[in-house]
Amino acid sequence: MNILSVTGEQVPAGKGGSPSDTFDRSIATYQAGEATKSLTVTYCRYFGKALAEQGIYDQEQEGVPVNRIAAILFLEQNPDTKEGRQYYNETAAFLKLFEGFSLAQFKQKYGAVLS
Repeated sequence: MNILSVTGEQVPAGKGGSPSDTFDRSIATYQAGEATKSLTVTYCRYFGKALAEQGIYDQEQEGVPVNRIAAILFLEQNPDTKEGRQYYNETAAFLKLFEGFSLAQFKQKYGAVLS
């Protein structure tokens, strides 16, 4: 598997202050064999703050948003995934993506797609 690109975005706000106002997406495009695939990881925006509160990763301090990291971490941990969309609504499950995370190692491996 070869990561081609990664982007992050806030889920566009819906009408009337819908719950979608509180979600972010991490989108990775990657090469798996001959196929080019895309994976979207959608999660509660609060989880980025929870990572900082737990001392795992502080996107404000480190300068790389969580939404530029999450999809790649999911692919690393689930390389044979068949689903193109993943949704996290539980803090513990999302934090588990970041177990043993090191930004320095991540940048060494994926620095080209973070630029």
